[in-house]
Amino acid sequence: MGKIHVSKSQLIKDKSDKVDKIFAGLKEDSSLENFAEAFRQNYPEDWDRIVKRYNEHKKLRKKGKNYPMPEPEKYLEQIYNNYLDKKN
Repeated sequence: MGKIHVSKSQLIKDKSDKVDKIFAGLKEDSSLENFAEAFRQNYPEDWDRIVKRYNEHKKLRKKGKNYPMPEPEKYLEQIYNNYLDKKN
């Protein structure tokens, strides 16, 4: 019996373009919550893919071990912070 793996496809296609569009529509002082809500509204299929992949990782996790993917909200926070870091 072989080892079960999580799918390895790209989570968010054209991620940088999508993130740029979201930030373009947000106010200059928008928060992480505003970004996350805008992402979920504008790209529900990508949000569903993130949640699905996270759940796959969670199911395959060995007891006492962490899984490599952060929780979906944390994943969006990383995208948000990376964008702000590049911007500054």
